[in-house]
Amino acid sequence: MAEPPRPPADYNPGPPPATNLVWGIVSAVLCCLPFGVLSIYQAAKVEKLWAQGDQDAALASARDARRWAVVAAVAGAVLWVAAIVTIVLLFGTLTDDAASN
Repeated sequence: MAEPPRPPADYNPGPPPATNLVWGIVSAVLCCLPFGVLSIYQAAKVEKLWAQGDQDAALASARDARRWAVVAAVAGAVLWVAAIVTIVLLFGTLTDDAASN
């Protein structure tokens, strides 16, 4: 497999885009682990791609990291709401059964 071309020695594209790594970590810990891990993976690639001179791929990785963090947050919110509704319904059923006996 051929090595990608290296940027010239005087190459300075400026600061890389935001990696969204913090959002990936927060979403993995608090919301939904699988999607959060995907976000962390994409965020970890941003600076390396930027340093190699592949600005388009770095921007795409940053976008993907943000996208997976949002997906993890939404999935986590849905799971939390479903868990709370299930607990409330289960508790209501148990108290109704206890009251009827």
